[in-house]
Amino acid sequence: MKHRLFLVALMSLLSLLVSPQLIASPEVAQSEVKIETKQALPSALIYLNNMKQAYQKLNYKLLYLNTAHNQIEPKQLIHGVVDGKSIAYFYYLNGTMRESLQFDGKISFYQQGSQAYSLATNRDQSVFANIANFDFENGNKNYEYIILGRDRIAGKKAIVVRMISKDQYRYSYIVWLDLESYLPLRLDIINKSNQIVEQTMVVSLNISETINPWIQQLSVQATPEVLHLPLTTIGELPKWQLDWMPPGFEIVKDDQHKLMMHDTDPVSYIMLNDGIVRVSVYVSTKQTELAEQQNIIQRGGTLIYTKQTENIEINVIGEIPLLTAEKIAASIEPSK
Repeated sequence: MKHRLFLVALMSLLSLLVSPQLIASPEVAQSEVKIETKQALPSALIYLNNMKQAYQKLNYKLLYLNTAHNQIEPKQLIHGVVDGKSIAYFYYLNGTMRESLQFDGKISFYQQGSQAYSLATNRDQSVFANIANFDFENGNKNYEYIILGRDRIAGKKAIVVRMISKDQYRYSYIVWLDLESYLPLRLDIINKSNQIVEQTMVVSLNISETINPWIQQLSVQATPEVLHLPLTTIGELPKWQLDWMPPGFEIVKDDQHKLMMHDTDPVSYIMLNDGIVRVSVYVSTKQTELAEQQNIIQRGGTLIYTKQTENIEINVIGEIPLLTAEKIAASIEPSK
C-alpha cells in the first residue's frame, strides 16, 4: 500500500514539472534575448575606430612611461585641436631637455646644446600615433582583432583589444582603451613567442573641453626653419629594388640622399609602410671590398640590421622581427 502511494505521489510531481504553466512563455524567452543583446559588447573594430576618433579630436594631456630593454623613460604629450588642425607638444621628463612640436605640416625639434630645426611632414609622430591612426578596416587583411576583456590603467576602466598578426613578418599588439574617452592607455608590442618587446603605459590622463592655453599659444609662435635634406640626381647612384616585402607593405618613398646632418656619401633609400610600421632601407656602395658580415642592434621593438657583402652595405631599420629584416636585405637587387 505504501509502495502504491509513493508511485502516485511521484507521478503527480512529474506532471507538475512538465506542466505548461512552468515552461517559459515565448514572451519571456524574447525578453531574455533582448537583455543579452543589450549587454553584448561592441566589436573590437568599433572600439579601435572610437580610439582613432578620440586620439585625433580630443584635447588631452598624457603622462606616460616607455619601457624597452629594462629602460624606463617618462615622457609627456599635450594634444589639442586649433582651427581643425591637431597640435602636439612632446617632451622627455628625464635627462637632457628634449622637446618637439608638431603642427600644420611640420615638426620642430629642440634639444639642449643643439641647434633647433624643423622638418616638413604630415606624419603624426606622437606616442600611440602608429596604432591610433591605422586604417583598421583594411588592416584586417593582416591583423585579427580580439577583445580580451577589461582592466584598469591609471585609475581608469579600460577595454583590452589584441591585434594579432596573421603572419610571422610583423609584431602583434595589445592596446588598452579608456572606456570613457576611448583614448589609448597602454600599448604592448608582442613578438611571435608572446613576449613583450616594448611597452608604453599612461600613468596620468587629463581631458579638457577646451585646448590648453599654453599649447594654443605655441601654435602662433615662430618655429625654426625647415631643414631641407640634400638630394642627388638619379643618375649619380645605382638604383636598387626590393624583390620581396612582407604582405600588406608598400613602398612609399624611393630616392637618393645624404643622411641628415652627417657629411656622408649619398645612399639609396627605400621606405616601406603597412599603416602601422615604417621600415627604412639604406643601400650604399663602397669603394673597397667589404668583409661579409651582419650586425644586429635592437632596442625594444626597433631593429637596426646591417648586412655587408662585396662592396654593398645594406641597413634595414624598423619595428619588425629579425626574420623580416633579413628577408628584405636578401631581396635587394640592382634595378633592371
